[in-house]
Amino acid sequence: MASNVVKSSLFQNIVTICRSRGFHRRLSMSMQHHSEKIVIPNRIPRSSTDILQALASTVKTDTSGPHYKYHDDPYLTPASNIDKRSYSLSKESGRKAAKWVLNTHGDLFQHQPEDPVIEEFYPKITYNEESNVSEATLEDLIQKCFVSDAIQVYQICESKGVELSEKIRQDLLEFVCYYNCEDTLDKDWVEERWYRQGVKGRGGIRKTWKDNGVAEELFRSIEDKGSKAFCALIRGMSSYFQIDRAWQLYQEAQDKGIPLDTDTYNHVLRIAPFLRESSDLRWQLTKDIMKTMAEKGVTPNLGTLNSTLEALVQSAGWRHTRDISLQVYSEFCSLGIKPSLATYYYLLLIHCRERGPVSNMLISILDQIEGKKFEIQDIKDTFFFVTAMDVCCNHLKNFSVAHRVNEVLHTGDNYNLIGDSYKESIYHRHYFALACSSLSAEEFMEIYHEMVPHIYTPEPRIMMEIISSLKVHDAYQYLPQLWSDIIVFDHASQEKVVAEALTCMSCYQPSDDNAELTKQISGIAWDIWTRVQNQREDRRNKITWSGKMISDVLITLAQCNDYEKAVEVFTEISNNQLSVLGSASPKALEALGTAASEKEDSNFAVKVVIYAADAGHQEAADLAKQISSKLNLSQEQKVKITSALGVDVIN
Repeated sequence: MASNVVKSSLFQNIVTICRSRGFHRRLSMSMQHHSEKIVIPNRIPRSSTDILQALASTVKTDTSGPHYKYHDDPYLTPASNIDKRSYSLSKESGRKAAKWVLNTHGDLFQHQPEDPVIEEFYPKITYNEESNVSEATLEDLIQKCFVSDAIQVYQICESKGVELSEKIRQDLLEFVCYYNCEDTLDKDWVEERWYRQGVKGRGGIRKTWKDNGVAEELFRSIEDKGSKAFCALIRGMSSYFQIDRAWQLYQEAQDKGIPLDTDTYNHVLRIAPFLRESSDLRWQLTKDIMKTMAEKGVTPNLGTLNSTLEALVQSAGWRHTRDISLQVYSEFCSLGIKPSLATYYYLLLIHCRERGPVSNMLISILDQIEGKKFEIQDIKDTFFFVTAMDVCCNHLKNFSVAHRVNEVLHTGDNYNLIGDSYKESIYHRHYFALACSSLSAEEFMEIYHEMVPHIYTPEPRIMMEIISSLKVHDAYQYLPQLWSDIIVFDHASQEKVVAEALTCMSCYQPSDDNAELTKQISGIAWDIWTRVQNQREDRRNKITWSGKMISDVLITLAQCNDYEKAVEVFTEISNNQLSVLGSASPKALEALGTAASEKEDSNFAVKVVIYAADAGHQEAADLAKQISSKLNLSQEQKVKITSALGVDVIN
């Protein structure tokens, strides 16, 4: 009975709440229109990471912390460039080791609890002469992009007389031509690809095509060599700069009336400049190829535009190249072909040459692309941002333009087009160098705090420019932080960086308002002294004291009222003069003499004068007069000064 009463009261409460919110009216209206058709929206396809991307978009990047791929631990987080590289590659090498164990000891990994089977969890199948292979096996390997295995299975099929269709031969020909018979880097090795591409990209243009390899063997084995076979081999040879043979095949196809597709013509356009010597003949050949495309009814595309501009880059010094490039760009745009970042990259190479006149091409490009999001359409798209920043720094020398380039880079997912570690480093190197010379110290340090070391670790040369800029702007308050970063970035062993830091500190003028900063700068000078003195004898990049460096140490310690340490440094260099290349400067000795006078340390003051005389400084006599006027020297001390200088300068 009690439970029924509770249920009844609960029901009454629900009815009351629904009526108060107008639910009964909506319900009655929906019943009246129950005959209306319900429209179910179309399903929106979602990837497995869409929810994570939506959540990530609500959180700003934490620039104060390390990159997400590093441990958020001050003892484990790498800061220097070499440590970042070692950390990333060593972490990936652990995964490689696991993969090696998986593939080497495949018999230990036979348990398959999941359904369907996840092939990545199991070792690769190895093939030998006794393996039972077929056309289906070869097709599967092509789909999985296993180049060496596909070649091996093809050779096994040939040796066993397994019948292979013309289609699978054509597929394999296209496959090996694209990869030049070499295995591609595993998609799982992200870090190796990130650090590898920049190194490979600096090799220049050279032939890497494997002559008389499997690709050419497959081409010969195809009985009906039609358009697809010729296109595959021409594209492969052109990509790996087997230029003469690719051109012969192109001419053979033209003579036999074999049609070629647009991508094949694009590859031939890329190698056209290497077939002629002079710039006018190169451009004539390029025009002939495009005229052939028009006659054959081949529709150009973005690749045609970029290939033509790339061909013009090889003749960038020709006086007509600039005008021709603009004509080509305009004509392709009139055809409705939208440029990619690679298009703009080639235009920058043509118009913004190091020894050419100043061009505003980059500004015109930025007017078109600002606020837009880009996806990769050409392999050279990743060269745009680093080239654009190079133009800002070395051609235009304009930070406002550099800031616009940086804004485009950080629009949407455009940062994915930065390329690799090498391009990213060069990009930020140019950006920092330009910001350092263009902005005030406060404005520059805002950029510094935002990017270092989360994205970028300044190289020694950039760190030197930053220190020099602080000296120009009298922004010595940032020196303690910079020196701390120099130590963390492993630049404290770089002699030029240390020398620049000492030069900057020697220009610092202490005051009563910045006593704490004065103490910190004195501590930096002493830290440098102790680090250099305690460096190992067998160190490869050992710092050697120069007269300029030791003078800056003495000036800094003396001006920052760290008299005892200044005395210690001077005593050490005067007792071991061979440890210093040169001698302390007159300015440094004058600072020591002034400090000794203030401390009424006549013995030390006399040592400074004698050192100045032994070093052959003409200012030694003036220094002797200065300390004799401020200190009460004994007769013995006067005799020492007179003996050192050879004249009676203090009577």
